[in-house]
Amino acid sequence: MMTNRIKQLRLEHDMSQRDLSEKIGCSQKSIDYWEKGAAEPTARFICALADCFECSADYLLGREDDFGNVSVVRELTERERIILQLYGKLSVERQQAAFDYLEFLAGKEKGNR
Repeated sequence: MMTNRIKQLRLEHDMSQRDLSEKIGCSQKSIDYWEKGAAEPTARFICALADCFECSADYLLGREDDFGNVSVVRELTERERIILQLYGKLSVERQQAAFDYLEFLAGKEKGNR
């Protein structure tokens, strides 16, 4: 994801790889590797790219969309998948009851901390 964003932003700013490399202080070959996905920039260069393109590091890393919404996706556990499957089999009324009960349980957990 990041590789596409670097190239996309570079082209939107009408920059060559050499222009970008000079601006952020790295080699043109590094830019080429990043855009091809053969290597990833270090944190230092992610910050330099974000400053250069006036975007967030999260956007460059693919964790943020064009509207600033951050999305961090993790894999569901097997238990979570089963719960979702079971939830999907319930009627709308029972889904609401299950939701209410989960909120109740979460509140109990929060109060016990």
